[in-house]
Amino acid sequence: MDFKNLNYLKLNEDGTTSSSGFIAPDNMFYIMGSSWDFNLEDCLAAGYAPVIDSNREFLNGDSNIEIEPGEIIRNEDGSFTQLWIEGEIPLSEKRARFMDRNRLNQLSQTDWTQLPDSPLSDELKAEYAAYRQTLRDLPNTIDWDTITHADDIVWPREPGVSTPDPEENAKDLGDPDAES
Repeated sequence: MDFKNLNYLKLNEDGTTSSSGFIAPDNMFYIMGSSWDFNLEDCLAAGYAPVIDSNREFLNGDSNIEIEPGEIIRNEDGSFTQLWIEGEIPLSEKRARFMDRNRLNQLSQTDWTQLPDSPLSDELKAEYAAYRQTLRDLPNTIDWDTITHADDIVWPREPGVSTPDPEENAKDLGDPDAES
């Protein structure tokens, strides 16, 4: 057991957990005498119990899975285990997280292209109008069941923005292996 990466619980005299919440590993280091040379028995004797899987790192909002702490169960050896609840976010939340803010931002950044006094040519103005309509239609063109992350969305390109060619970039950077 890696005691440096666990949280701990304070135990009452009867072995039940106190309601004080988790004790961080750094604090446990000092409680146990400024050393990591302790084991499970030492923790229990001092009135503390390690909580396995309690220091799990996760970022909600980064994927289509929402994670939250669940029940903490007592193990036979006196330690505890943190259970986690994982569930897929609903479609409305997926769309809000992965698309809406970015799409609305792209639309607002191109509002000026449709104003009567815009300096754009009629042709470029029409291209921007089509681009903006594609952004508006985008939520209804996506198979949301296949989207698990914001990076799964293929965004339309703004007029005048081209897709970089990796071979051209390699030549521009002087890559000797790039074809001339």
